[in-house]
Amino acid sequence: MPDPSSTPGPDDAILVVGGGIVGLTQAYMLCRRGHRVHLFESGAGFAGRASHANGGHLSTDSGAPWVSPSILPELVHWLFDSHRPLSVKPMAMGWAGWSWLLSASRHLRLDRYLVSHSRLHALTESSVALWQRIESEIASPLAPGRGVLYLYRSAHEWDEARGMLERERPIGIQAVPVAAGELASFAPALATAKVRPAGGIWYPRDRFGDCREAAGRLAGWIESHGACLHRDTPVMAIEQAGGSIRVRTRHGLWIGQALVIAAGVDSVRLARPLGIRLALCPVKGYTRTYPISPLPSTGPALADHSRKVVLTPLGGTLRVAGMAEFAGFDDRLEPRYLTRLHETASDWFPELATVQSTLDWACLRAMTADGLPLLGPTRVPRVFLNTGHGPLGWTLAAATAERVADAIEGRNEAP
Repeated sequence: MPDPSSTPGPDDAILVVGGGIVGLTQAYMLCRRGHRVHLFESGAGFAGRASHANGGHLSTDSGAPWVSPSILPELVHWLFDSHRPLSVKPMAMGWAGWSWLLSASRHLRLDRYLVSHSRLHALTESSVALWQRIESEIASPLAPGRGVLYLYRSAHEWDEARGMLERERPIGIQAVPVAAGELASFAPALATAKVRPAGGIWYPRDRFGDCREAAGRLAGWIESHGACLHRDTPVMAIEQAGGSIRVRTRHGLWIGQALVIAAGVDSVRLARPLGIRLALCPVKGYTRTYPISPLPSTGPALADHSRKVVLTPLGGTLRVAGMAEFAGFDDRLEPRYLTRLHETASDWFPELATVQSTLDWACLRAMTADGLPLLGPTRVPRVFLNTGHGPLGWTLAAATAERVADAIEGRNEAP
């Protein structure tokens, strides 16, 4: 670890707070442009929280704002569904959580949803192209799996999904409806499933892989190109000092010419003392990892749209991820939600019914009301944001890193 007494000068470094996939990609983008970079991660390793054991998808076409018009009819169904993918704990959410829900409800209108989705998809297209370039530059296939097949348990849900897909095609969504009788040709493992889906939608451009491994490879490239990555170094405060910005940690003080807050849900705490109020809501997701996978590692991955659960083959293992729990900043595991994931996985793959998970995980995802991340300059000079990616952190990280780097260099104002 660098000696805190030899801190970088005020015009010497860009400071990045957060060592998940978003923060590491930001550090990569700045380092690639020739900037001196210091990145601060509170954990002992990188990608230790939301990036650690997530669903692992680069959602080229399936990624969409979480709040959509389709949620309203689903809410009625979920009231009577023991496997509902949504849980709200009113007392834990606090006033900020309820304010976020009120703001999000405005995006239930189809016109507003399509505007947000159009902007999000444009950002996604840019990001996926950048990820391909990054993979080439670091000589590593970060997301080797290809194709995601969404499954619908009822004919009504499948009809609704196909109708929405037609409305989304003008914004560039590329997907193919698949009739029930043709699903096994995409994923032969479905032949033994206990449920018979009404149909599916195939997203051929979606990709998947292990986000934590991808973060580790990025970290190795960044360090080999001169950046300083500070592990086990939580940022206690961000301070202004004349014409510079600095971070105070338990290991000392670092000074830089600019600072990027890319710390997921912790961005709220870091920004507040600066007078920056972030309209972010922590939404908890759960994952289980099984030591065997009925799906081949090359693909496809599956998504149970009815229960909002993804099933992703990662090498010889299977990652099962789902749930959206509104419980404030509580990141503890709830066993009943892990049970729901297990039961859903066993519906599609009965051989998993007696298999134990090797890793149970829960993480908080920083979500905005419209699904678009918070990017670029703030009211505080030299402080920039790259946060609020929700469940699309890996998908969007390359494009958001580029836009924030442009904003730091004065090339644009970043949205």
